[in-house]
Amino acid sequence: MPKVKKILIAVDFSDCSKKSLNYAFEFFKGCDIEFHVVHVVHDPHLQGFYIPHISVDEIQKNAEEYANQELKKFIPRKFMTYEDIHLTVLKGEPYSVLIDYAVKHHLELIVMGSHGASRLEKMLLGSVTDKVIRKSPIPIMVVKN
Repeated sequence: MPKVKKILIAVDFSDCSKKSLNYAFEFFKGCDIEFHVVHVVHDPHLQGFYIPHISVDEIQKNAEEYANQELKKFIPRKFMTYEDIHLTVLKGEPYSVLIDYAVKHHLELIVMGSHGASRLEKMLLGSVTDKVIRKSPIPIMVVKN
C-alpha cells in the first residue's frame, strides 16, 4: 500500500466535518503529512439564483470572508501546530471544486464526513460526499458520524 503524504480534509463546519477533521489529524498524527483543509462556498451563480437589491457578487464576497474567518476558528488549536497545514476557502460547486483542488495539488487522499451540514440538501440535491465518491480519481476516506 502506498504511503500517503498529502491529504485533503473537506469541511463544511458541520459536526460531521468536525469529526472527520479530528479523525484525520489523529489518524495521521506523527506521519509527516501535508494537510489541506478546504471549505467550498457554494457559488449561487451556478444555479441561477436571483436576489434583488443586493449584488450576488457582494453576497459571495461576504460569504468567502466569513468562511475564511470560520475556517480558522474551526480548526482546533492543537492541530494548528502542524507545520504543513494549508487552510483554503474556494467557491463553486463543492464536489467538483474539491476534486479539482485535490488533483491540481497532487493529493493522495480525500477525507470527508458521511453527510454535510444539511440533511435536507442530501435529500433534495444529493450528497457532496456521494458525488465525490463517484467522480474522484483519488481515494476517499469517509468518516461516519
